[in-house]
Formats: sequence, C-alpha cells, structure tokens
Amino acid sequence: MKDLFAVTFTCMLMLLITCGNKDVDDDARSVPDGQIEHFELIVVDSIGVEMGDSNYVFGTLQALTHGPDGLVYALDMLDCCMKVFSPEGEFVRRISGEGSGPGEISNPIAMAVTGNGRIFVSSPGGGLINCFLTTGEWEGIAAEFNYGVPMTMIGVDGNAYIGIRLSTEPVNEVWSCAFSIGRYEESSEPAVLYFTDSFPFDPADLTTTLRKSLFGYTCAADRNGNVYFAPLSSEKYEITVFSPEGDTLLEISRDAERIAKSEEEIQLEKEWVEVLFGGHDAGSMVVEYNPDPCRNMIADIGVDSEGRIWVRRGTVLSPVFDVYDSDGNMMFTAEAPAIADEPQLWDFVIDEYGIMAYPRNPEDYQKIYILEFSSTADVP
Repeated sequence: MKDLFAVTFTCMLMLLITCGNKDVDDDARSVPDGQIEHFELIVVDSIGVEMGDSNYVFGTLQALTHGPDGLVYALDMLDCCMKVFSPEGEFVRRISGEGSGPGEISNPIAMAVTGNGRIFVSSPGGGLINCFLTTGEWEGIAAEFNYGVPMTMIGVDGNAYIGIRLSTEPVNEVWSCAFSIGRYEESSEPAVLYFTDSFPFDPADLTTTLRKSLFGYTCAADRNGNVYFAPLSSEKYEITVFSPEGDTLLEISRDAERIAKSEEEIQLEKEWVEVLFGGHDAGSMVVEYNPDPCRNMIADIGVDSEGRIWVRRGTVLSPVFDVYDSDGNMMFTAEAPAIADEPQLWDFVIDEYGIMAYPRNPEDYQKIYILEFSSTADVP
C-alpha cells in the first residue's frame, strides 16, 4: 500500500487558514512609505452556477489555472475531472472522469498545465501522475510516487511543473516527514530542488508537521520556469526568486508590523483544523493543533504577464496585494474590497493571463471570479 500518512495529509490542501474578523485596520493596510499608489480590483465576470448545467456546477474546486492557450482549467476533485472554459467563461470541454481505468482519475488533488500543452494530474491513492493533452486525450502515466505525490503543482516551461510534496517514509525504522519544492519533468525524481526539509513524524504533534510543511510556505512560478518562494511566517516578510536551475535571482524583504489574531480567529482556526484532520479517518490519533497567535506576514504570491510579483498580505483580512517589479521595487498596491464575504478564505490565481479567485468555504457554492483593475485606475 502507498504511504497512508501522505494520503491523510492531502486533506490539508483544502485549508487556507487565515480566519478572522472582517474588519480591516487602516493602519495595517497602509503602504510602507506612504507614497505608493493604491488601486482596486473589481469582479468583471464569473464562471459557475449553483444549480443547472452540470458543466458549470463545481463539486469541489481543487486547482485553477490558465493554460498556455489562454483557456481556464479547473480541477474538480469531487467530479474527478478537469473543466475547461474560454476566457469569456464559455464551457469548452470536460477532461477525464472518475475511475481506475485508462484515462480515468480518482481523488485528484493537484493539476498543472505545462508550456507544451500537457496536463499533469496528481492522485494520491495510487501515487500516480496522469498526463493528458489540453485537447482532452490521455497520454498515459507520467510518473509513480512511492511516498507522497505532489500536493500542489504549477505548470512552467516545456514539459515541466513545480511540485510541492509532503511525504512520510521510514528512515532507520523511524517514520520521518520530508517536505520539498522541486521541478519535475515526467519523473518521480525532481530535476531541481529549490527547498527541502525533513523532520521526525509525530502523529500527536500536528502543529509542528503543518508549520514545517503545508502551512509553512507558499510558492508561485512563471512560464519561464522561475520560482517564487516565501515562508508563511508571522515574523518575517521575505520572497526569494530562483532561476529554473535553482540559482537565486532576487530577494525581497521589508519590515512589517506583527498583527495579533483575535481570540475568535485563533479558536476558529484551531477548531477547523482539528475537526477536518480528526474526521479524516484518523482513528485513535490524538489531534491537537495550536495556531500561531499572530497573522502571517504573507498569505500567497503570484506573477503576472509583465513579470510583476503580487504578494498578498496575511496581516489584513481584506485581499490586499503589494506589487513589485521584476527587480524587487514596489510599484503599487491593489485591493479587492468587495469580492464577497470572508475573502480571507479565498484562493487567488495570478498568472500571465489575468487574475482569478474562488471561495474555499464549503458552505458557499463555488464559482470562479474574474478580476481586473478598476477602469478608472491608471495602472503602470
């Protein structure tokens, strides 16, 4: 059997833990030097309905990206398929379906659309990476992992993707966790490792495991294969940019005020993680999670078509982005102030074809929102 612990941990991908109040502190949202321009992002379109045409109804959106053809690719974990849409939101095709036969997938948790027009889909049950063409044809099994498939995937140049893995395996008769971010090219072995860490696996210490892995780092990449890496930390605001070969190209850092979570934030976060993890076939495992008492400096990052680096602040609950040029100079800030309730529970996708977002809150029906700069904003 494949690594049971790794399969259990895949449910953690469905968490973006930045729960809290909806009020935004103006001081916390102010720009560092008081001179940077501030713009708004507005919703201009959406894809998805609560009921109706099944092509537009999402079971569980697990991954979202643009392909090199400019189309929107959405991985629906519940429906075990990729749904493809035009930039205008029109349904184009459905790729794959649930099952264990050729071209079928089960419990997919990650997807990457690479520069040469291939779709790689990660399924933890069999440790498999299935490969499809963007036209829908199944090409076969691209790789098989013995201990933990990539749980986040980002398509880059050629036939490569950036994979984020958390695996557990026996080392000298002791179970050990290994967390890594690497470049994969149709192999279970990374062609380049950008970050790796290992630590003892303690099933009673969920807090350490998550903070050293899935809740510890965020990553983005561009079509040239450059990788953008940042720790999810309440103590430091840092971004490192790597070349495809793993050389450091740029480092960005700045001072940021630490913002304490409210008691409500801490309790909601603690309950959410413990209920989800404890309810995922954990058996008699002791489940206790202790949130960081302060908010992360950074929530996530993205890169647009101009090579601008979008850094979403974790210290505020409204989606606010610090936007840097490719040399690391801050250009402007942008905010999506009215996207929906609980925007801190949303995923944002920023790539060369635009900005998209979707809710992770399971109480909301899921749809994809397309965002643009306000028409009144003179964006540099």
